[in-house]
Amino acid sequence: MTATDSSVFGTGMSAAESESVVASENWKLLRYFNGYRAFIACAAAVYALSGVRISPFGDSDPQLFLGAALVYAALMLAGVAASWRRWPGFDTQTGLLSFLDIILLTMLLHASGGLGSGLGLLLVVSVGGSSLMLGTRLTIFFAALATVAVGVEVNWAFLTGGIWSTDGYTQAGLLGLGLFATAGLSHILAERLRTTEALAQRRGIDLANLSQINEFIIQRMQSGVLVCDADGQVHMLNKSARDFLGLREPPSGKLLLLADISASLATQMVDWLGKSAANRGRQLVTTRAGYTLLPRFLSIGEGQNSGVLVFLEDTAILKQQAQQLKMAALARLTASIAHEIRNPLGAIIHAGQLLSESSSQSGEEKRLVRIIEDQSRRMNVIVENVMQLSRRDHVNPVALDLSAWVRDFAHQFAETSGKPMDVISVVAHSAVEVCMDPDQLNQVVGNLCQNALRHSPPYTGQPLIALRAGADSERRPYLDVLDWGSGVPPEIVDNIFDPFFTTTPRGTGLGLYIARELCEGNGARLDYHPGDGIGSRFRVTFLRAEECGGMGA
Repeated sequence: MTATDSSVFGTGMSAAESESVVASENWKLLRYFNGYRAFIACAAAVYALSGVRISPFGDSDPQLFLGAALVYAALMLAGVAASWRRWPGFDTQTGLLSFLDIILLTMLLHASGGLGSGLGLLLVVSVGGSSLMLGTRLTIFFAALATVAVGVEVNWAFLTGGIWSTDGYTQAGLLGLGLFATAGLSHILAERLRTTEALAQRRGIDLANLSQINEFIIQRMQSGVLVCDADGQVHMLNKSARDFLGLREPPSGKLLLLADISASLATQMVDWLGKSAANRGRQLVTTRAGYTLLPRFLSIGEGQNSGVLVFLEDTAILKQQAQQLKMAALARLTASIAHEIRNPLGAIIHAGQLLSESSSQSGEEKRLVRIIEDQSRRMNVIVENVMQLSRRDHVNPVALDLSAWVRDFAHQFAETSGKPMDVISVVAHSAVEVCMDPDQLNQVVGNLCQNALRHSPPYTGQPLIALRAGADSERRPYLDVLDWGSGVPPEIVDNIFDPFFTTTPRGTGLGLYIARELCEGNGARLDYHPGDGIGSRFRVTFLRAEECGGMGA
């Protein structure tokens, strides 16, 4: 990912931010260099004002040395202040201060007896520092300016009417060559440093983007993720782990121990760390939030003090995924069988209809034809139910407001069944959100309500069915379907969800079986509970709405 890609993910630095960082580093370098200049200038000014004489500084012209030192100190201190205020601009400040630096150093050099004083080396530092901060043209300009200034100083006596002398030409030439070499090498070094700095910034942006993308992915994983050290201190955990363990966002800087979150998980991690790889096992952990989790531990680094990466898998989702795989294979098989049965069954039904239209049938023949038609229709119902089962693996769960859904369902069921609205009592006071395919939920609850009506006494103005929505002690949302009918005999309770088990001559025995399979396909659970002395209660226990991310067809 490049710097321009950072805006896509909202991470890293933009191009403007990168330029701002470069500018800040340039100003920092200028402030350091101005500090060096101010130190040299102030040292020269203090020396000139002290009256102490150290040869050769100021020997040739003490007054010139004093004046140049005072002006040099004042200008360089002003330059330090200007670099902190960042006004005027960087290039303007750097160029102007470099020009003044060379001129005033040359004056100090002249007042100290020329190149023999050794102050010419300060010009090399000045040109080198300017070259690090400025472009190629200005680098050459200041190297040339310093060389010309040295040449003027060497020939100052001749230029002011004195005698021409060749003394100092060799030193001036070598110093000029050194100035140009320093300028060129400093500029090359600066360019390489800028290239390295730009590359480091790009790599830093890439790493920042990659780090934040990794964090984004980890925080949105359906598996819980924790990072712990060997002492059980939790350094990081994602949103799923907090939900599984019943935690809110921990306060910043607070020490969070795994033992305080889940004692059983901490114990299992300690056992895992103390055993060899061959003897390590995993055990289910039930959290205070009501989740049953299967932990998996991985070492981070080497040695006993290395960290531990803990993955937490919700067993409800694992079971649901396994169930979906099983039912996908079963659905393909049942669909094939139902399709093969439907074709000859259609022929039988058609033949029965033709026979019933014959006027030469005896009473016994008509009875046999009716048997054929009745059993064919029953067989067709079974085929239709099996076809429904074959579509059971196509799950599209969404977050539903169960309270609102129950009220809408009660109204629609009363209309389609031709019953008055009072036949169903709805108890759903608080908003409960669940994860379920609404079409399949309609099929499940509709089947349960039809069974309830079938086994209930005649309607006399009192409700025959009650729908109650709520949440259990583990915060799992549920929907109860109750009736006040004859109930289920205790001896067949264990068989009512078996396929093709029925207690009515015209039943197929697939209704409750399909209802339970539809529930399991959505990660829900359908259970039967005997009524309080009379009737029956079927409970659908759902996944929470926030768990819908791990579902799907």
